[in-house]
Amino acid sequence: MQVAARSLFYIPVYGLAVFLFWPGLLKYLDKLNPFLYSLYLCLLSCSVSMVIMPVLIWFGNKCGLVDHPDEARKHHKTSVPLTGGMAIFAGFMITIAFNFHFSKEMKGILVASVLIFIVGALDDRFGLSAKIRLMVQFMATLILILADVRITCIPLWLGGYYSDIIITFIWVIGITNSMNFIDGMDGLAAGTSIIYSIFFAIIATVLGQWYMMFLAAALAGGCLGFFPYNFRLNKPARVFLGDSGSTFLGFMFASFAILGDWGPSILDIAIPVIIMSVLIFDMSLTTIVRIHTGEVNNFSQWLHYTGRDHFHHRLMSLGISAKKAALIFFGVSICLGLEAITMLFSSVLNSILIIVHTILLFSIIGYILVLQNGRPKNAPLQVTQVSGNI
Repeated sequence: MQVAARSLFYIPVYGLAVFLFWPGLLKYLDKLNPFLYSLYLCLLSCSVSMVIMPVLIWFGNKCGLVDHPDEARKHHKTSVPLTGGMAIFAGFMITIAFNFHFSKEMKGILVASVLIFIVGALDDRFGLSAKIRLMVQFMATLILILADVRITCIPLWLGGYYSDIIITFIWVIGITNSMNFIDGMDGLAAGTSIIYSIFFAIIATVLGQWYMMFLAAALAGGCLGFFPYNFRLNKPARVFLGDSGSTFLGFMFASFAILGDWGPSILDIAIPVIIMSVLIFDMSLTTIVRIHTGEVNNFSQWLHYTGRDHFHHRLMSLGISAKKAALIFFGVSICLGLEAITMLFSSVLNSILIIVHTILLFSIIGYILVLQNGRPKNAPLQVTQVSGNI
C-alpha cells in the first residue's frame, strides 16, 4: 500500500521535472521578472532533488554509505543512509548548469564547493582526519579568494588586504563547520538552510545581485526536495545529510555572505551575519563553553568534539521535544531573517539598533540556557539524527 502511494506521489513530481526542463519554458521565463525566475530555479532544483532521492537512499544502503546506530550518542535503531547531501548537491548543480549564467566569482564558488562536497562524501564513507578536512577547506577558501570572493571591508590602518584574507579564511572555515555542528537532529540543518537560502534569494533580488539569487534559489530548492525525507512527523528520518551535505551547505552560505554587495553603509555588512545569527550563536556558545570547561584545547578537538551542548540540545534539556526544538530554531531564524531585510531599508541609526537588539537577544538566551540551567550533560536522548557530527 505504501509503495503504491509513493508511486502515485512521484508521478506528478516526475511530470513537473520534465516540464521544467523544457527549453521553451526557460526562454519564456527569461523575459519575466526576477522573482518568477528565482521561483522557477527553486522548483527545478527541488524536483531534481526529490526525484533522485529514492535512488540515493538505495545507493547508500547498497554501498554501505550509512550511519550506524550508537547507543551512546544516537537514537536511531537501524542504519540510515548518508546520501541526502548528494541529492541537494545534484539538484543545485544541475539547475545552475542548465541555466548557464556564470561570472568569475560564481565559477570560483562552484569549483570550491565541488571540492568541499567530494571530501565530505569521502569522510562519510571512510572517515578522514581533521587535518585533511581542514587542508581541503583551506584550499577551497583559497579558490574563493583567487576568484575575488573575499571580505573587503577592513581599513588600511587595520591591515587592509592582508587582514581581509585572514578574516576570509576564518569566516569560511568557521561557517562551513558550524552547519556540520547543528546537523545532529532530524531536519534541523536542512530546514535552517531553506530559511537562509530564501532570505539570501530575497535580498539578492531586491539588490539586483542576480548571480547570488541564482545560487540561493537553486540551493533552497535542493534542500526543499530533501527535507520531507529527513523531517517526518512521528517517524524517523529515511536519510541523513552526511558531512558531504552539511559542509557543502555551510560553505555555500559562507560564500554568499562575502559574495554580496550589501549596501552603501559599513553597517550593511551585518546583514548576512544577522541572517545566519542563530547558526553563529550556536557555534560561538558551544565553543566558548567547551574552551571554558577545558573540553576543547585545539582546533582538532574543536572539529571532532561530540557533545550535547548545542542550542537545540539545551532546549531539549528544558523538556522540549526534538521536533519542537527544531521548530523553535526555525522560528528564531525566520525572525532574524526579517530583521536582516528590515536593515536594507533602514537608516544608519535604525541599523545600529537592530544590531544591538540582536546582540542583546542572544546574550539573554545564552544566559538563560547556560547560567540558569547549567550544561546539559545528561539531557534526555531524543535526538534522531547524529551522523558522526558534533
